Amino acid sequence: MAQRDFQGGSEVDAKPPSELISHPFTVTRTVKWGDCDPAGIIYTPRVLDYAMEILEAWYREVVGAPWLTLNREMSMGVPTVRAELDFLAAPQPDLDMVLDLRVEDLGRSSITLLVTGRDRAGTAYFRAKLISCFVSRPAFKPIAIPPEFRGRIQAYRKACDAAQNAKLRP
Repeated sequence: MAQRDFQGGSEVDAKPPSELISHPFTVTRTVKWGDCDPAGIIYTPRVLDYAMEILEAWYREVVGAPWLTLNREMSMGVPTVRAELDFLAAPQPDLDMVLDLRVEDLGRSSITLLVTGRDRAGTAYFRAKLISCFVSRPAFKPIAIPPEFRGRIQAYRKACDAAQNAKLRP
């Protein structure tokens, strides 16, 4: 499985891009004490931070479009226009959270992504649904997803669907 580990903000264990298209993209993130309230339960905004971390890494590693390059060199962006969070269990400090990212929908200029946070045993703690829109900069008007990005996103979605279907077969 393609995976990146985040330890205190630095990235380690990057996999070559050729491996990323055949499996769901994942990031492992350890819940830190500072991510939690005094009761030891993760703050809601930190879950969105986790989702944005994997989203940014996915654009860089799978789509081939780092956000900085999109903004500064290509005069476009992909802002999140809607975010939904479903909490399924309460992540606590020192939990290794494996985040995975899947494409739910791909429109002309929009993309809907699902991020799920699980422990290593597979227990789901949250799901984030993020809808983003490709826009021109500086006008911030919707634009069609560039064909090279669309092709990579469609290939990734197809690979994730195939991996999921393989898991479901007896």
